Amino acid sequence: MTIYDKFSFAVTPLTKCTLFGLVLISLLSITGCSKKLDDKKIEKTFHQSATLITITPEQSYVIARSYLGQIKAKQHTNLSFEYSGKISELLVDDGDTVRKNQMLAKQDTQLLSYKTAELQAQVNQLKAQIKLNQANLSRIKTLINDGYSSKQRLDELNAENQILKAQINGLKAQIQTLDYQKEKAILIAPFDGVITKRLTSTGEVTSPSMAIFKIIEQGNNEISVGVPAKLASTLTLGQLFNISITDQKNVGQQARLIAIGQQINTINRTVQLRLKITADLHKNEQFNGQLVRIAIEDKIQKTGFWLPLEAITDGVRGQWQVFIASPVAGGNDNFTLHTATVNIVHANEHSVYVTGLSLEPHQIVAQGVHRYVGGQVIKLAKQNTQLAQQAATQTATTTSTNNSGAY
Repeated sequence: MTIYDKFSFAVTPLTKCTLFGLVLISLLSITGCSKKLDDKKIEKTFHQSATLITITPEQSYVIARSYLGQIKAKQHTNLSFEYSGKISELLVDDGDTVRKNQMLAKQDTQLLSYKTAELQAQVNQLKAQIKLNQANLSRIKTLINDGYSSKQRLDELNAENQILKAQINGLKAQIQTLDYQKEKAILIAPFDGVITKRLTSTGEVTSPSMAIFKIIEQGNNEISVGVPAKLASTLTLGQLFNISITDQKNVGQQARLIAIGQQINTINRTVQLRLKITADLHKNEQFNGQLVRIAIEDKIQKTGFWLPLEAITDGVRGQWQVFIASPVAGGNDNFTLHTATVNIVHANEHSVYVTGLSLEPHQIVAQGVHRYVGGQVIKLAKQNTQLAQQAATQTATTTSTNNSGAY
């Protein structure tokens, strides 16, 4: 007997009916289970959650720009003598701090003293001649009274007396001129300041146009900066601006606008502003010519919306788009997303200012926009609502450097 013969069995009509019934029951069971699974799957349809924020239209946006200016001493000048002469003494040097009316240098005045003595001798001579003239006048008047002299001689002596007095006045004027030259032979400081450069040496003969020292006023510095004319027209005197002095740790310093120029620079097309530093800085914290950054807010009048940077995504043909959420009727916090194309007017590291939306409040997806498509139904992520609202109300500013300044 073979193995086939051992396990073979007879197929009878009853056996066929039994097998058919078993197969039918199996098929009905599988169909019933599949329907229950499909019903359960439909009942538990999954909706992606999204963080939504409400945006409202704004009439303008503000850009905080940073302009580069210079610290300038209010007074700076080249000091020189009024008259020619030889320098006999230099009392200060580069970097010295001086006070107003302090003596800085001297000229040799020996020749002036000789001229003064010579003129004084001539004055004394004329005074002696006047004394003799007055004695002659007294005698002539006596002789005229006695009839021994004419009045012509009296007139001559009176004229001589007037000439001598005029000559004395002329010599005294020359002496005063020499005294003035002696006074100006001493170079004094016109204000409190610092000697920035000594330009001559002792023993050198100088002329009136020759500078001896360069001096700048100390403790009265101003800031000079150039800004566009359009921005200058929006500023008012007395405004305060935050400043940052290059290479100095003086965070929080401010300067007050004290003057707005009325002339446009022909080279960089800017208008010069003058600002006064409000705080008293140490002399080692500000130097003439030092660079300063001035933060000035520029308000741009343009209607639009502030959005978080994460709320925009790239659209077709290089355009930008956002997802606007519309409530689903009876959807229990379910929303349908629609795409809307926007134009980015301004952006910073946190937010963007856009146009292109209708001027009414909108609910948009605040973050994770790469996970959504237009027409998708989403549910509100309530746990992130407060965080989204804070992101929407964040102050949006930007900083850009303008090297227009005070050159």
